Amino acid sequence: MFVIWNLLFGAYHIIMENAIDNYFDKSGQNIFVKRLIILLFIVLGLLLLNVKFAFSLPADDVIPLVNEEYYPEVHKALSSAGESILCVMFLAKLDPMHPEGDEYQLVLDLINAHKRGVKVQVIFDQNVMFWEKGSKRDRIERKSKYAYDLLSRNGVPVYYDDKKQVTHSKVLIIDEYITIIGSTNWTYSALRKNHEASVKIKSRSIARTFAKKLEKIEKYR
Repeated sequence: MFVIWNLLFGAYHIIMENAIDNYFDKSGQNIFVKRLIILLFIVLGLLLLNVKFAFSLPADDVIPLVNEEYYPEVHKALSSAGESILCVMFLAKLDPMHPEGDEYQLVLDLINAHKRGVKVQVIFDQNVMFWEKGSKRDRIERKSKYAYDLLSRNGVPVYYDDKKQVTHSKVLIIDEYITIIGSTNWTYSALRKNHEASVKIKSRSIARTFAKKLEKIEKYR
C-alpha cells in the first residue's frame, strides 16, 4: 500500500508540474509562484484523498511491560522518583493480611516517595453502583478503600474522582518524564495471573501532555 501511494503521489506531482509549466515561462522569473501553486495543489489533493496528518511527540525510549515485566519496572521507577509522582489508578486492591504482595509494595513505594520529599498525588475511582437495581443504584462504590486509607494515614495526598464518572485509567507520571500506562491495575490478579500489557515511555513532552489532561479530573476526599 505504501509503494502504491508513493507511485500515485509521484505521478500526481509530475502531472501538476507539467500542467503549471504551460502557464509560466522557463526563465525562472516566476519559479516561486510556480512552486507555491504546486504546493497548494498537493495539499488540496491530500485533502481530497482524505489523508489525515499526524504529528508525533518525541520519545527517548519506549519499553513494553507485558505481564510480570510490569512490577519490577514500576517499583524501580517509583523508588527512583526525585520530584513528582502522579498516580491515576482504577483499582489498587490490597490485602491487609498479605503486606508482602507486589500490589501492596507499590502503594508503599508511593508512601516512601512522599516521605523523602517527592510531590505525590494519587487519584482512585469511585462511582455510583449504576449496574444495580432499585435503591442500590444510588449507593457509592469506593474502590481501593484500604489503599486510600493507608495513603491518607501516611500523609499522601489521595483523592477519589467524580462519583458519576468512571476513571478507568492506569497511569503513572514520574518526574514529568516517565509515563507508565496500560491495562495493569494494582491487584494480585493483574500482577501475578492475568495477561496484561502496559508501556513505559521516557519523554518529557508526552509526560506533560498526559499530566495536563489528567489534572482535569475532579477530585474529592
